[in-house]
Amino acid sequence: MRLLIILLLLTAISIVGEAQTAIIVKVLDSLETPVSKATVSLHKADTRTILKNSLTDSSGNAAFTGIVSGEYFISAASVGFLNASTGSFLIDTDQKKTVTRTVLLTRNVRELSGVTVTATKPLIEANEDRIAYNVELDLSLQGRSASEALAKLPFVSVDGNGGVYLKGQTSFQILLNGKQTSMFASNAGEVLKSFPANTISRIEVITNPSAKYEGEGLTGLINIITKKKVAGYNGHASFNYNTIGQVNPNASFNLKYGKLGITSFFYYARNLGFNTHGTQEYTALTNSSQFSRRYFADTGRHAGYNSGGNLELAYDIDSLQTISLYGRLSNGGNEPKQRSHIYTYDPAGTLIQQSYFETKENSDFPGGEIGFDYLRKLKKPGRSVSLNANRQFRKTIAIVNSDQYNSASDDRFLENISRAKNIQTTVQADYTVSFARRSKIEAGLRGIFREVSSAYISNVKKFHSDPYLSDPNNSNQLKYTQNVGGIYAVYTYSISEKKLMVKAGGRLEKTTVNGNFVSNNTKVEQDYYSFLPSISLNKTLKNGKRLSLAWNRRMARPGLGFLNPFRDNRDPLFITFGNERLRPEFANNIEVSVASFTQKITYSIAANASFVRSGIQRFITFDESTGISAQTYENIGQTDLFGLNGYLSYNISQKLSMTVSSNLNYAAIKNAAIKTEHRSGWYGSANASISYHLSGKTDLFSNINYSMAPVQLQGQNGDYLFYNIGSSYWIYKKKLMLSVALLNLFNKYWKTDNEFASASFRQQISTFRPMRAFSVGLRFNFGKLNETTSRKKGIAVDDTKQDIN
Repeated sequence: MRLLIILLLLTAISIVGEAQTAIIVKVLDSLETPVSKATVSLHKADTRTILKNSLTDSSGNAAFTGIVSGEYFISAASVGFLNASTGSFLIDTDQKKTVTRTVLLTRNVRELSGVTVTATKPLIEANEDRIAYNVELDLSLQGRSASEALAKLPFVSVDGNGGVYLKGQTSFQILLNGKQTSMFASNAGEVLKSFPANTISRIEVITNPSAKYEGEGLTGLINIITKKKVAGYNGHASFNYNTIGQVNPNASFNLKYGKLGITSFFYYARNLGFNTHGTQEYTALTNSSQFSRRYFADTGRHAGYNSGGNLELAYDIDSLQTISLYGRLSNGGNEPKQRSHIYTYDPAGTLIQQSYFETKENSDFPGGEIGFDYLRKLKKPGRSVSLNANRQFRKTIAIVNSDQYNSASDDRFLENISRAKNIQTTVQADYTVSFARRSKIEAGLRGIFREVSSAYISNVKKFHSDPYLSDPNNSNQLKYTQNVGGIYAVYTYSISEKKLMVKAGGRLEKTTVNGNFVSNNTKVEQDYYSFLPSISLNKTLKNGKRLSLAWNRRMARPGLGFLNPFRDNRDPLFITFGNERLRPEFANNIEVSVASFTQKITYSIAANASFVRSGIQRFITFDESTGISAQTYENIGQTDLFGLNGYLSYNISQKLSMTVSSNLNYAAIKNAAIKTEHRSGWYGSANASISYHLSGKTDLFSNINYSMAPVQLQGQNGDYLFYNIGSSYWIYKKKLMLSVALLNLFNKYWKTDNEFASASFRQQISTFRPMRAFSVGLRFNFGKLNETTSRKKGIAVDDTKQDIN
């Protein structure tokens, strides 16, 4: 608006006076982000003398007026950047009344004894629609995991099992460097506990994504950005171990040679095994003819592993073009064992049967992906085109053996074998154009093509020495395709003098589903459109605070874990299975927040509401005549959710800092199919962390987290408590570091109580798992100076809704 007024005045002056020209200057950094408060100078080209000076506004704009014909050039300078200037250019007032020039600034980075020194960045930053946590600046996370880093973010909580929640919900996307990855497609909590925080540069939280992003994920996005900044080479190698039996070696290596950049990291986490114990109780709330109560006394042992590796090659064709090739492999597996003594009672309380029940499971889920990114910045500043392609594959192989010895009925020996494969191909094209008045248009199209196949076989026998016989009623093969085509457009407009930014857009997607059960030739077909609009307003107040208001519509399509109809009948009286006919769930989200980001104190307070329809809910039915309970999923949830989120980061002194975050939510859920079934309740989390820089070599830290899982239609999982206290010590300069910590010092075990109930049946499960542990880690750093290696944009695709169980 200010520039418009200037131009109107110039037009009026030119009518009555000597012909003059206005020069509009836009100052951007290497990421095309406007640089505010930069000093801009207008020079006479022949004498290089400075004629005029100006400062850029919050949009990176400055203007010089009353310029007569001649030859000039413009220079720009700002703290933390190298000085830059334009080439010489001619002004002819008879031909042009307005001339526009852009100056690109490069950050000033210098090497000091192998340590990169740049302008100081705050731990928490806000940029348009996201909040960024600079993990690499947090010394207390040296040698820790991505799961522990996430626990320090606004809006995010992590429970004692590594489960991650965004605003108290599990339906969100986790991206890696701006794109969806097979690494987090299943068992995300376990992977994040294995993923080293040492390889992370920052983590971004987007609670109200614009229509630019894929429509999946009801509550938003978490984007983990790994370190990719190197000139020459750098990297790390570390090893962590704790007395619960968890071992985690990991490493990274980065190289920049000329125009070629290589970034890579690797991690492996092995759970050597820990023992658990607990109880299960199944109660018939009606007059069942089979039993009144079943009581389980359980002991178990849990072991497993997660591993992954990433390699990316980025080549700068020229100053405007970058091409990237990347590949990733991951693998994981679980090996749980459980032994149960089962006591079955009739309605009179008489013991009618005792059973010994033993189950063993062996599962593996290898996966990987390969991708291609091309980014071209057009000659006109603020304009770019990107083309991206990505192909992912993931397999799941699970074998479950259960042996059941009964005192009053036949023994039963079962073997269930399930094999599933998921292949996803994504292609995407995006175009961005920025205009002089700090407005921007982003548009693009995307296609996602998913192919799912699942084969499952159930074998059973009555005597241990007998051969297994196939159970044709629980054996089948599913072939399933899901194709999604989408187009989006987003418009951003900033009113600099009012410090207001408005972003509005819409996304239209078409989804086609075809499923086929080979054995009985049963087909599933779906064909639907989804329109997902979004709008947000961000206002910077006079005191530097940031006020935001946003609304959007999001969706979550069911993943294979929800769709797979395989009946897990290891316990013949409690069966679980998926539902291949599930449809997506939709949510309308509203959020208002106020935040302040400074070097000393950062805080944010946000209130949000979410209204979910066709929600996918787990539910249990009970057959009185057979005593069989069946658990599956259905689009029956109508949820009204209200939440309050708070975050505070306080640098008490140069050595002492702390963060506190919390979220409190109230959910009211109704069963759309059975109006009398409903549930409501409170849940949330609280997290606090403190770090103290004792000396140049030693840091002390402590974290505590308490969380309660979201309310579901028929129940709620139990709460978790995690806390630690530890120290890190640099043994050799900033190269070799030792870290030690005590985990849950006062709780050898943590008890988790899960309860689910329908009108006719109640399930109660209590589990004690070891929590107290001592951890130790070593980390070795090597390398030199930092600079950006990769500018690739990536495909920001989600996968699907994940179960919270």
